[in-house]
Amino acid sequence: MRVFIDGTPLFRQRTGVGQYTMHLVEALFRVDEDHRYTIFSFALLGRGAKRRPIPETPRVAYRFMRYMHLKVFNAIVRKLTAPPIDLMLGSRPDLFFFPDFVRFPLPLGSRAIAVVHDLSFVLHPEHVADRNRKYLTRYVPRTIDKCQHIVTPSENSKKEIVEFYGTDPDRISVVSPALDHTFFYPRADTEIEAVSKKYGITKPYVLYTGTLEPRKNIKSILAAYAQLPPEVRDSFSMVLAGGKGWLDREIKDQLEALRHLDIITTGYVPDEDLPALYSGAALFVYPSLYEGFGMPPLEAMACNTPVIVADNSSLPEVVGDAGILVDAHDSAALGLHMEKVLGDPALADELRRKGLERAKLHTWENSARRLLDIINEVGARP
Repeated sequence: MRVFIDGTPLFRQRTGVGQYTMHLVEALFRVDEDHRYTIFSFALLGRGAKRRPIPETPRVAYRFMRYMHLKVFNAIVRKLTAPPIDLMLGSRPDLFFFPDFVRFPLPLGSRAIAVVHDLSFVLHPEHVADRNRKYLTRYVPRTIDKCQHIVTPSENSKKEIVEFYGTDPDRISVVSPALDHTFFYPRADTEIEAVSKKYGITKPYVLYTGTLEPRKNIKSILAAYAQLPPEVRDSFSMVLAGGKGWLDREIKDQLEALRHLDIITTGYVPDEDLPALYSGAALFVYPSLYEGFGMPPLEAMACNTPVIVADNSSLPEVVGDAGILVDAHDSAALGLHMEKVLGDPALADELRRKGLERAKLHTWENSARRLLDIINEVGARP
């Protein structure tokens, strides 16, 4: 089959959707020896067309639309209508794969698979920027209706799509994110010490990684840390590792009110520092209010760090019995669990052991094989 892949997420600064797309597609090309793939994107007048996030091979090619800038295309989509992408490309492949929520019109008749990562834009609109919320609210229902199959990263997201849109569950498959285990693994003390020094960490620490925004529930992390007994706070720093996010004014105010405590904000942390940062943490906390999947707890477990996560959305799927679940809105309970893990080495060791075992189950090759099965099934339909 000829399969066209929307490569736009690969050319942006790669956050969650971009990382998922990159790793999944790379693994797909490794496990599939039959189909031919074309990654398409925009490069006005050829600018940027030399970039190849994934190397070309005899079965992997690139196609750039050189007569329109991506920003112009996005403006048309947001303000007017979604243009027919197959006519713009001048091609009718057997299958299109859209990894970023939205399927564009295909009047030439190709089949399509799209990834709908979560339904935060309708279930938790307060945590989604207005422009993005309107865009997804408009186009995701059309995508679900028009695609031959939908992929989503968790059973929870699948359940939400079925319940909210009335979609046939047989039209939805779960292809979960995974880990590069050659990258996320327990690091040596020398690496941990170097990264700790880089970020001004001088004693054992509790860690959160991710954007500092309301959906990640930073206020509960800070409230839980503040209520720890003084002797525990004196022994452990609280490290918030991530860049500033959307609507972070309250977080800034809370940090200012707690400036007398040992709270370290690192700002954006490059990928290469994350494994050592996870490996050095005494505990990882992630009481997010909603996640389509939630990669940071999985990354932490792979680096031999005990985890506490919220008991909502997909997070129980991610950690299973390898982590502690807590009500995201109960900062007192979060604080008590933090105190318990930090004060009980046997419990922490048990969580580490279970976490390492669970993380090993998540490989990109396994996820890519699930996607390939879907490609084969959808592509074979009459």
